[in-house]
Amino acid sequence: MAKKIIGFIKLQIPAGKANPSPPVGPALGQRGLNIMEFCKAFNAQTQSMEPGLPI
Repeated sequence: MAKKIIGFIKLQIPAGKANPSPPVGPALGQRGLNIMEFCKAFNAQTQSMEPGLPI
């Protein structure tokens, strides 16, 4: 069963350049999210986009 949404996080991250350093790591960590899993998934999904394009 899917988890209930408890909040939203708004971030602008350059395509293919998500990493666990600030501001991404602390923003996700405060909500209890797996930072490395997010970074790997984000970078994989944005690899076909122009590098550095703000998403």
